[in-house]
Amino acid sequence: MNEGVHQRAKQVVRSWLESVSGRTVHGRSRNSDFGRKAYELCKGKGLEIGALHNPFDLDAEVVYLDQRKTAELRAHFKKHPRVRRISQIQLVWKGDAYPFIDDNAFDFVVNSHVLEHVCNPGRVIQEWLRIVRPGGIVYMVVPDKNNCFDRRREVTSLEHLLQDYEADTKLIELAHYSDYIFNTAGEAEVTHEASEEFVQKCFKGQTSVHAHTFTAQSLDAFLRALAKRVPFELVLCEQQRSAPLHIHCALRKVEEPKKQK
Repeated sequence: MNEGVHQRAKQVVRSWLESVSGRTVHGRSRNSDFGRKAYELCKGKGLEIGALHNPFDLDAEVVYLDQRKTAELRAHFKKHPRVRRISQIQLVWKGDAYPFIDDNAFDFVVNSHVLEHVCNPGRVIQEWLRIVRPGGIVYMVVPDKNNCFDRRREVTSLEHLLQDYEADTKLIELAHYSDYIFNTAGEAEVTHEASEEFVQKCFKGQTSVHAHTFTAQSLDAFLRALAKRVPFELVLCEQQRSAPLHIHCALRKVEEPKKQK
């Protein structure tokens, strides 16, 4: 997209967001260990990314964004027992940046098990913060690598994550695909083959995988380092005791001080 197309797209989405009523989901997870904090923090009008069949239970208007249309998602996951619960998708977009969404457009952005898939976690978090208002919340749940099929992989280093941020990296590296494919092979949840040919195929297609791995400690360190580069307050970063797979994080957008003229 060029700048003119960006602006026209923003106008269309802005008008649509002003007129549309987001979906309010009730009665599922707000009283659970998984959903309680998100329910407390995410109010107003927000964007949920990649909800699939398990949207957060929020007292809020929620717009849903995914890489595929609702019908395509339901066809892809047709054998899943909860396929009919896949959320109705209103925005379809495959990129990690949202040039068609205004700054400060939402009160919150929420997602679960998304950050580990992206090429550049720091830049993606920066983009999520861009589209929430000052004081707004970015809430994310990230898998702990020791409690999923990443258990044999090394934790992505803080240095690597910050290098990706500073370099504005746009592609998932070949080494990440090799690490993922060879070091998750044989895990109960994994069905892919382990071969150099498959690594190359995934790299060329930039296939969605767990590109990065985290623990609660490494994610906390990364977010604290990122907060020195991107204006936000770290409200929460803790592992869910009842289900240690999940690391819950909440960031509150801080308004940048106005530059002196």
